[in-house]
Amino acid sequence: MGDWWEPLLQEASPASGERILEVSVQGCRAYAKLARAYPTVSFFSLLRVGSKETKLKSPSNLEFLQGDQYCIDCRASSFDKAICSLALHPLSQNEKLAFLREVRRVLRHGGMLYLADFDQPLRPQEMHVLRGTAHMLGPETARRHLDGTWLELIRQAGFTGVRRMTTASVIGGRIAIVRARRP
Repeated sequence: MGDWWEPLLQEASPASGERILEVSVQGCRAYAKLARAYPTVSFFSLLRVGSKETKLKSPSNLEFLQGDQYCIDCRASSFDKAICSLALHPLSQNEKLAFLREVRRVLRHGGMLYLADFDQPLRPQEMHVLRGTAHMLGPETARRHLDGTWLELIRQAGFTGVRRMTTASVIGGRIAIVRARRP
């Protein structure tokens, strides 16, 4: 998961009895690891409709929800926290905003959002992932990450207290750990 994973967990600090939504970019799934590490926390992982990921041997404190970035199959105000790992950067600006609004909908009032995603590069070698994303998915997907303005989308989605907690340089990019609150 990289050097950013532990700081993300420290920020999120899962506590006994909490209901936590986990959303990750495909190939960066952390739900089983989280559920095993925190057996007294209820985790819910979003599996995209048509996903071929397996649910076999899931810990008892882990449930899977169907949906996508626009519609998570659960009631409003269902979760105490949401942990999102690298889920934003491959989306267009409109998709990012729709996803963030949907996460806001399913978080309870006062619920917390913890994001780890690619952030504004500070060194030339930290631009590779975002340049590749722009090349494969279009320049709009990476633009707000390249200039660091992607946090503004979190505010536009209705979150408050949006704050970059820490950043870490990884192979090909820079990851920011961001915290925000649903008012």
